[in-house]
Amino acid sequence: MNRFVGAALAAAMMTLGLSSTAGAEEALKIGFANRTLNGAFFVGLTEYMKINAEKAGYQIITTDAAGNMDKQVADVEDMLSQNIDYLVLNPQDPAAGVKITEMAAKKGIPVIDLDSDISLDAPVITRVMANNAANNRLIGDFAVKQFGNNPINAVIISGNQGNLVGEARRDNFIAGVMEAQMRDYGATSFTVLTQAWGNWDQQGGLKAMEDALVAQGDKINMVYSEMDDMALGAIRALKAAGKLENVKVFAHDGYKFSLDAIKRGDQQATASNNPKLLTEKVFEVIKAHHEGKRTFNNYEYIKPLLITKDNVADYYDPESLF
Repeated sequence: MNRFVGAALAAAMMTLGLSSTAGAEEALKIGFANRTLNGAFFVGLTEYMKINAEKAGYQIITTDAAGNMDKQVADVEDMLSQNIDYLVLNPQDPAAGVKITEMAAKKGIPVIDLDSDISLDAPVITRVMANNAANNRLIGDFAVKQFGNNPINAVIISGNQGNLVGEARRDNFIAGVMEAQMRDYGATSFTVLTQAWGNWDQQGGLKAMEDALVAQGDKINMVYSEMDDMALGAIRALKAAGKLENVKVFAHDGYKFSLDAIKRGDQQATASNNPKLLTEKVFEVIKAHHEGKRTFNNYEYIKPLLITKDNVADYYDPESLF
């Protein structure tokens, strides 16, 4: 009798074990196609994507397009062949980005756009990014407080032509400056001396600033950069030329080395585009979508935040990856 009871118990345990295995859900596989790893912000995106995937118990594949849209298309084709469950895309180019999202849609793979903007026609769950309009209007308003009613002669250092995020940043910075001038002084006095291209990294910002100094020299009293890393390059060029004390520098992203520069007085302000917060938001979206949510905003923003000398100590983290 005991022998039969034991056999029955063993059979029951085997059945439970099989049922448990059958019911266990495999870890989601996430593909992250980054546009480049040339620059601390982009490295931060990839590293925090890995960290958040591990926390969530997901598998992750990451790629680096090295600034080449054809390579990014090939990267995504390879990830799709590996049966990813979600694609997170930081598009190198808006038009190519739409093509990539359509490729994924044909395979039934949901896509989240991260950081770099993409057309509203693109089939994505949502776009996760900093609120570039709000952030840069805050920076522009703060710049006018720094200059008062004195004329501003600015160099604009942009990332690359056709980039929607860069365009949103500079347009809203300029709008923030001019609206604050009209509000406070009844007129505008803002001149863009030149727009230079820094390719989203410090060396590019250095070269762009060197060229602007050759062309415009002592006229320059402001630099606005679409990204902190380029601003740090501009600061190096201004220091080397002995011009920094006469130029106020504003940028965007909240990079910890720019926060150092703000503490020193080399840079006046930045705004937060924290890759840690961005990637956390991405995984919140993935979790909600996987659990059945299907209605998302076109844009899911992290909170706008202006960082200046007055509050930099509250946000500086020397252990941050960015």
